[in-house]
Amino acid sequence: MSRCLLPLLFSALACCGAAQSLSSNQKPSGQPPAGFVSVSETHFQDASGRPLLFHGINVANKSKDQGYTDNITPADFALIRSWGMNAVRLCIFWDGLEPQPGHFDEAYLERIETLVGYAKQQGLYVLLDMHQDLYSVKFSDGAPAWATLDDGKPFANSDEWSDAYYTSDAVQTALDHFWTNSRAPDGVGLQDHYAKAWQFVAARFKNEPDVIGYDLMNEPFPGQDAARMEQATLTRLSELLAARPGQPHPSPKDLFSMEGTPEGRKQITQWMGEMTLFRGMLQAATPVMQNFDRTRLMPMYARVRKSIRQVDSRHILFLEPAMSANLGIRSAIAPLVDEQGIRDSQQAYAPHVYDIVVDTALLDLMSNKRIDLIVRHHHEFSEKNRMAMLVGEWGAFYLNPAAVEPTRYILRQIEGVESGDMFWAYRRELADWPGLEALKKHGARN
Repeated sequence: MSRCLLPLLFSALACCGAAQSLSSNQKPSGQPPAGFVSVSETHFQDASGRPLLFHGINVANKSKDQGYTDNITPADFALIRSWGMNAVRLCIFWDGLEPQPGHFDEAYLERIETLVGYAKQQGLYVLLDMHQDLYSVKFSDGAPAWATLDDGKPFANSDEWSDAYYTSDAVQTALDHFWTNSRAPDGVGLQDHYAKAWQFVAARFKNEPDVIGYDLMNEPFPGQDAARMEQATLTRLSELLAARPGQPHPSPKDLFSMEGTPEGRKQITQWMGEMTLFRGMLQAATPVMQNFDRTRLMPMYARVRKSIRQVDSRHILFLEPAMSANLGIRSAIAPLVDEQGIRDSQQAYAPHVYDIVVDTALLDLMSNKRIDLIVRHHHEFSEKNRMAMLVGEWGAFYLNPAAVEPTRYILRQIEGVESGDMFWAYRRELADWPGLEALKKHGARN
């Protein structure tokens, strides 16, 4: 989960280009897998064909030193079940799976299998999510160090960790190398390694019906395109403010400076509370983000789909839109097809729902109108592309007592479009958080 106010907005900058639907004569290949959760049009169904709505929570250990699994116990899954939830989104990490090029860690995967077993014992479904933040374990979590080709550029840390997506040459360069499938030290493309890592996972869980499927990448993010998106949005905001007689109209350079201070961020957030300004900023960078979706993200997803389907035809493939869609921006991704152009029958849409103030000190400026836009755009994508939808992340309130009403509001919006959801994120202290009652009541309805 990555939120950092304006830079997050800059990662969310494609607005108008929904993915193209397949033509009516391109019917999905295959039949729903017997005994497994499957998709039927825009809905999930259980092994008996009954509608299934997931309400769950993310479970993640991001510590390499703890093997990405330590401190997650059977008692944690029992507690989650006691809250009325029926599923977990379990984070796994490429660094844990493939610590050296082409060498996969069976012990790590066995630990993941053990966690899946704990969830099964409590009657919880499991969605396996290949997680990343700032792309790599060198900067945060995700890719192994050997797969981080940063060309020796410096990593710029910051108070808001996800600002590094925009300020760090090392992060942007490493991402660009991944998206162009640059060769790893062993001469094999980075994405080819990533696809094989997913195949390693799928081969282990191919016969496990309590695994819902595979979330192919957490919050995909472009590399140096981020700076171009940021420039476009700040330029548009400056233009829109300048068109208002008698109102302040800082230049793009001024806005860059403002974004670096708490007072400046608050002012920019207040401007973005006006939906005309907010939509205008998003629209400004649409061409850049849609180009990324079509030319970078979709080819990677196609490569991973092919690798997984060589060993597992039954589990659902969950496609996250680029991080630019986390705020409800219309994505330009499209349903996956096989080598003959036939739509894969088992795939779903897994967007996130976060307002720009989440994970900041400005929660009091959260906008219900922005939340409405987020959920509505995701729902429209699901309907247009006939893809079942599961909101893979929302929340990130971290025990904030002021977040109780936002929790209730977001749940109502997700429920209103009949989507499942996975709250970010599990911690034992949630048992004492006043917002938990809203999560429990939502679970009781499902």
